[in-house]
Amino acid sequence: MVSVQLDPNHDEVTKAVREGLVAYNKAEAGDGNWHPVTISVRDGDAILGGAVARFFHGWIYVDLLWISEELRGQDIGSRVMDELEAYARSLGGRGIHLTTYSWQARPFYEKRGFRVFGEISPYPEGHSCYWLSKTL
Repeated sequence: MVSVQLDPNHDEVTKAVREGLVAYNKAEAGDGNWHPVTISVRDGDAILGGAVARFFHGWIYVDLLWISEELRGQDIGSRVMDELEAYARSLGGRGIHLTTYSWQARPFYEKRGFRVFGEISPYPEGHSCYWLSKTL
């Protein structure tokens, strides 16, 4: 009998769901040249920031972008985004998209040419969540 339940086996369920969805998506839309993309900001061995993203179907999705407090305001975030954009262009990419919150970096992205295409508010209470994209 089939059951639907909360499951404490996060890693196992995540792996199965991801593999199933990837197989389905490939069957419907092709591989899309899917691959992970990471940019690091380092001082020696110390990672002081970077981006975790993925490229597929001509777009980069930025999952995570973080710059340590002591490096903010020094254009390091812009350099990270420049690297992502250059990489996307080198693959013939069409754009970049991401999610940010009202307390995070929306003005930073908008200065770089990103446009809001979706919003949830309040999320969390007193704030908003935004989806942004930029065509290359």
